[in-house]
Amino acid sequence: MTRRVLIIEDTPTIAKVQKHIAISCGYEADIASSLAQAQALMSEHHYFCAVVDFILPDAPLGEAIPVTVNAEIPTIVMTGNIDKRTREIVDKYAIIDYITKENKQAYHYLKKQLTRLPRNEMVKVLVVEDSRHARLYICSLLYRHKYQVLEAKDGVEALEVLQQHPDISVIIADNEMPRMKGDELCAEIRRLYSNEDKVIIGVSGSDSPHLSARFLKSGANDYLRKPFNPEEFYCRLSLNVDMLDQIATIRLQANTDYLTKLPNRRYFFEHAKKYQRIRTVNNQASQVAMIDIDHFKHINDNYGHDAGDDVLVALAQAFDKFFPEQLLARLGGEEFVVYFNDNSEQENTKQLELFRKYIELNSASFTTHNIPFTVSAGFVSMQEPKIDELLKEADNKLYEAKELGRNRVIL
Repeated sequence: MTRRVLIIEDTPTIAKVQKHIAISCGYEADIASSLAQAQALMSEHHYFCAVVDFILPDAPLGEAIPVTVNAEIPTIVMTGNIDKRTREIVDKYAIIDYITKENKQAYHYLKKQLTRLPRNEMVKVLVVEDSRHARLYICSLLYRHKYQVLEAKDGVEALEVLQQHPDISVIIADNEMPRMKGDELCAEIRRLYSNEDKVIIGVSGSDSPHLSARFLKSGANDYLRKPFNPEEFYCRLSLNVDMLDQIATIRLQANTDYLTKLPNRRYFFEHAKKYQRIRTVNNQASQVAMIDIDHFKHINDNYGHDAGDDVLVALAQAFDKFFPEQLLARLGGEEFVVYFNDNSEQENTKQLELFRKYIELNSASFTTHNIPFTVSAGFVSMQEPKIDELLKEADNKLYEAKELGRNRVIL
């Protein structure tokens, strides 16, 4: 679903720039040059957010702001200046942010905010606060920026919520709470999760000069003293969530094959070794298939390496279709591996044979080059604690498949 943004701006050049930014962020954008036009558009469309100019021909004192805010449209205010009077008016309303049109940086910042809002819908934040009033206030700030919000009254309840929702990304924890203080909760969370997995922001109304250091030494990423400024709260929260995103991107790049987007060799060995240990302890056999494309050098030599890359990408998509629950990886070149996490040996070998037949019958339609190709596979099921030995046996079976004429599965 494409999200729609309402731009209320009476200067055509600025409105054009804002629309371009919104479209580059994946939005559909409507422009209104007055409050009256904006109200007409609001009666016709549902808006994900709005970018509102403070001064408009029919709304010279920010009168457009309460119109979008009261319509529950998350609102970003842009203004030529932020003098005391303007600031007082802006602060009266539950807006997302205000941006001064001072320079180019203002529009870079607008792009950041428009990019963050859809992302925030996927981010779970746990608010840990024993004061109901304070907890509801922090939650209201988070809802305004479209975060998913969970609540806990103290540290003990927070750990229970974390266990139920392990995908929580951010924990905002007060310090003065019964049963477990915030810094103690912080230390316990860090025992379970690293800084790369979850952000912790400590908050407190205490005057203690050492509390912020105690939070940070217990593993918190950041600290705010109450009462805090909402603008600072949003800036710190956004920076910390951005950091989690950057870490996730680095992890993905480190563990993903750049071409096929399947897990790479490093990821495979890291996870397969874990599965091997579990199966060895449980006295279970491990099942692995080594698969590669027949005569792949011929494809590269006759159609070019770009065509060869297209074939590899298409095959990876077929792997995802046939083995969605298994551990897949591209080991290198045209060689792939499947580590079977579940199902019986009979079911897995049957699926492997169906996969081989599917490639044989449909591969010519996989790419624009219309290149028909086949695959060979070697499958082993054995009790073997070392993943290297297991792959060696599967590779021997793959070699046997090649020797016997290719386009076959050897068990």
